[in-house]
Amino acid sequence: MSIRPEAIHFLLTYRCTYACDHCFLWGSPEQEGTMTCAQVTSAIDQAAAHGSVNMVYFEGGEPTLVYPVMLAAARHARERGLDFGVVTNCHFAESPEDAALWFAPLKELGIADLSLSSYAYFLAGEPERLLRNAVVAARDLELPLAVLEVGTDADLSDIGVPSEGCSAVMYKGRAAVELAPEQADAEHGGRPAAAFTECPFEDLDAPERGHVGCDGEFQLCQGISAGNVWARGLADVFDRCEPAAMPVVGDLLRGGPYELARAHGVQPARERYADACHLCYETRLQLRERFPHILTPDQAYGVVE
Repeated sequence: MSIRPEAIHFLLTYRCTYACDHCFLWGSPEQEGTMTCAQVTSAIDQAAAHGSVNMVYFEGGEPTLVYPVMLAAARHARERGLDFGVVTNCHFAESPEDAALWFAPLKELGIADLSLSSYAYFLAGEPERLLRNAVVAARDLELPLAVLEVGTDADLSDIGVPSEGCSAVMYKGRAAVELAPEQADAEHGGRPAAAFTECPFEDLDAPERGHVGCDGEFQLCQGISAGNVWARGLADVFDRCEPAAMPVVGDLLRGGPYELARAHGVQPARERYADACHLCYETRLQLRERFPHILTPDQAYGVVE
């Protein structure tokens, strides 16, 4: 048994210009975890050699906070025959001209996907000036552009960008602590623990992607590791992974977060949960000491230095 992901999302840094309430990975301006150029290019080499991976993404945190490393890694990926994408919050886009300076090298390298994060949700009422500048620059450069909207739509209609619909907040990471309690009651659609009998967001038995940060954990979902790439090598992690036989992952495949709690004697602490991620995250918090090599890295659980 093995897994054969088609994409790896490199969390180049956990540092970010914001500390968004809905962040899966507790990113903030105070975080320190950052990948070295040698780490990310080695992982790209391993991915290219393995054969299943054809796409890598650079994200975080905010990946442009380590812009030279990101560019070197993107160049290396292209040299190894892999496509690449970037996810950014556009913090640098003080004008379209400024944004173009940051984007032009990505165009030269042949970027396959530029995803710009909307902050309409986590900075409510704040004009999306930086996002707008970045959109204008990306369109002028004819880059493959997507706007990521979480929780609420960004209104960019006046610059000709129709909304593609917003994604729901997933209540894991910081979102499980800061947002989920207020969304867990019946009025907001919260449901009892027994309602969550499947993982609705991740294809855990045959993952198409995974995340790798500076800790080296190949995360099938944020905070659920299939193995450490730095310690074992990417090919070994992929080739020896049997999701259905793994603790935690096997439970989730059999019956979702409710089965994970039931199988390990974890009593749900609430009458209702905001979504499956909310129950899963709170259950995993209670199981971390039992499964330290799977329920990792610490960053995904808010244990940060």
